[in-house]
Amino acid sequence: MKTTPPENPATGLARAIDSLPGIGPKRAATLAGMGVSTLRDLLFYFPRDYRDRRRIRPIALVKPGEYVTIEAEVLESKARHLRKRMALTEVSLRDASGEMKAIWFGPAYLARQFRPGMRGFFHGFAEDQQGPVLKNPEHEMLSGDEEDRIHTGRIVPLYRLTEGVSQRLLRKWIHLALEQLDGTLEETLPETLRRREGFPAIEDAVRAVHYPRSLADAEAAKRRFVYEELLGMQAGIVQKRRARQDQLDGNVHVVNGPFLGELGGSLPFALTGAQKRAVADILEDMAAPRPMLRLVQGDVGCGKTLVAMMAAAAAADGGFQTAVLAPTEILAEQHARTFRERLEPLGLTVELLTRSTVSPAEARKRVASSEAVVVVGTHAIIQEKVKFHRLGLVIIDEQHRFGVMQRATLTGKGHKPDILHMTATPIPRTLAITLYGGMDITTIDELPPGRTPVKTSYVTQAKVPGLYQYIREQAGKGFQTYFVCPLVDESELSDLTAVTRHFEELSSGPFKGLRTALLHGRMSGAEKDEIMRLLKRREIDVLFSTTVIEVGIDVPTATTMVIEDSGQFGLTQLHQLRGRVGRGAEQSYCFLLGKPKTPDAKQRIEVMCATTDGFVIAEEDLNLRGPGELVGVRQAGLQDLQFADLLRDARLIDQARRDAESILEDDPHLKKREHRPLARASERFQRLNA
Repeated sequence: MKTTPPENPATGLARAIDSLPGIGPKRAATLAGMGVSTLRDLLFYFPRDYRDRRRIRPIALVKPGEYVTIEAEVLESKARHLRKRMALTEVSLRDASGEMKAIWFGPAYLARQFRPGMRGFFHGFAEDQQGPVLKNPEHEMLSGDEEDRIHTGRIVPLYRLTEGVSQRLLRKWIHLALEQLDGTLEETLPETLRRREGFPAIEDAVRAVHYPRSLADAEAAKRRFVYEELLGMQAGIVQKRRARQDQLDGNVHVVNGPFLGELGGSLPFALTGAQKRAVADILEDMAAPRPMLRLVQGDVGCGKTLVAMMAAAAAADGGFQTAVLAPTEILAEQHARTFRERLEPLGLTVELLTRSTVSPAEARKRVASSEAVVVVGTHAIIQEKVKFHRLGLVIIDEQHRFGVMQRATLTGKGHKPDILHMTATPIPRTLAITLYGGMDITTIDELPPGRTPVKTSYVTQAKVPGLYQYIREQAGKGFQTYFVCPLVDESELSDLTAVTRHFEELSSGPFKGLRTALLHGRMSGAEKDEIMRLLKRREIDVLFSTTVIEVGIDVPTATTMVIEDSGQFGLTQLHQLRGRVGRGAEQSYCFLLGKPKTPDAKQRIEVMCATTDGFVIAEEDLNLRGPGELVGVRQAGLQDLQFADLLRDARLIDQARRDAESILEDDPHLKKREHRPLARASERFQRLNA
């Protein structure tokens, strides 16, 4: 969040970064790549960590098993070559109390960085190798000049770096910029909130972040900027939501018409309670003059598509068309089949429009004339030449896969159409409020009756032959299997399983005689469509695929999912893949293969084996990967958060939302002088989420 107003670029903190000594055009370009172009950018480039160099451990007191910082002189440095370009670098160190060694595994040139007589700091883990040895320690050498006072005898900041910029250089430049602070930073938090929370003033906070008197001071200062960033974000969300609620010029739909009634009466099963609540929420929105903006989120197989069809039927009752946007051709084709099965018997024509459509011009004519009441497609329906006669409802499936402009282009094809987003990727509550705070949110938290949870297990290499035999037996009973691999073709840069090679080897080996097929993203739309038709007609026993089948594939007779190199996939993706089986009444299984290479990969496999609850999995995914990697975050501009962490700062998110609502009750347009910085932050967030 940019916290201060524009300044004259020739003066103050708006000056270019190359106004500091030692920064020429080349370094200025490097810093610009780090997001640092002005003195203000430099001051708000915060440390990633700190080292307390007030308390240096004498070598004689270092014990194995400790993380320590020592200040020592280099006695000797040597390298022992291991393999290829790798070497073991060993450096002998000495201080007034004794001697010890530090070792690094890496390129051989590391040894040349250390020359006898050099002094520096070494921070790392002391292992026991016939006495304590520092293994792969961080190191920073001293220059022996006045500048060393910035780097020693105090709590020292550590920054994220790039090639050509060292910790010493960055500290030096930030120190010079701090010396120019003298009431030049505008206070950006409302004074009442700052005093209530006990936050330091902005200049004190900036100084404390970079050179704190204690680690507690650094945390207090950082907390101020975290809160301020979240406050601006929440103000943007609240303002955007209120602006939408004030719009009363949307379409008022018929929500008790014949198409909707006939669709409900034609269903051979009853809706779940969660589906009924979702339909009620949607119909209430559609009957109101305020344009709908609702997200329906639910686990795989919870029945979101049927809920969307009922919304389309309601739109048709008022003479409106519906556009259904899907991220892949396979998913679009499946949606088209499902919509046709339910809606065309009612007299509603469903058009499929993708890049593989055989006669796209004819399809576009049917859309423009309103002959096509429901139009299902991929990015092809966003094209300028696609014109709707009367678009009243837009349904966007897996909405996080589309950019802001793509979604806006589609909705712009109608007069303020109602918008229904759907996602099969459950989002934890705290993040959902932030990520989708401008939308109304409905959660379908119930699976249709008769769905048996998929049993998941990890299969060791020794048990793989038995798994292959099980798959042959399942094929003999008429059930189908998916084999998912992370790569299409083999790569010299990776030892991961390639689906093309795996398909060839298993088809001519353990699965010889079975009907096997191959599916991946490089195939043409027609080829993929033919494979899916064969799969649906049960003419394929084993389908080898990449993650192209991750969403939307619904084949009730597919009962086995095998995921090769499972530790390479994220938790949410593994759960989505597992959701391709268990679509019928038969017990289904998901088998995870491949030895996990990291502790996180091992934990993902353990979570998958322990639960089938998508919301639990989303929480675990958030804990393991952080919010920056969770689907949807990047599309919402939340990756631009400079200080806040949506997982760590959950309590502050709630506090910031309450404070933003309170401020906007008193000052709806943030016109008061003390609220102007907050207004700028709110506007920036809304621009990112247009």
